[in-house]
Amino acid sequence: MKSLNHFLLIALVICFFSCEKKEVKMGELLPPQWIQGEWNVQYGSTYFEFTSANITFALPNGSISSFSKVYKSESYVIEETIKTDEIYEITVTQNNSSKIYKFKKGDDETCIEYYLFDTSIEGGLANDAIYILHKK
Repeated sequence: MKSLNHFLLIALVICFFSCEKKEVKMGELLPPQWIQGEWNVQYGSTYFEFTSANITFALPNGSISSFSKVYKSESYVIEETIKTDEIYEITVTQNNSSKIYKFKKGDDETCIEYYLFDTSIEGGLANDAIYILHKK
């Protein structure tokens, strides 16, 4: 019985120390699996690329950037406010102004809806803020 207790104790210690713990830092983005990949705006040259730890985007003027570059300043607070099997929403706040990036899974896995809400704009919705993104 004593050797069984020693075996269980050793197994428990090995299991405890071999488990990895991934810390999520404040402002770190961890997009869900269903959205990962490249997505093009239906009519235009804008696209998004979602990886397991960041979001990269290209704008119509050809510039390419990412959330980790644009919002790296401590004056920004980035939160994943909704993260489900159908909706991924990110809120970026600076001072009293927020931008809400909302991505909603479409009827199939080839398209998603993209919304941009900007609280600094009267009415809370940015111009031309609703897009359909297609899987690249």
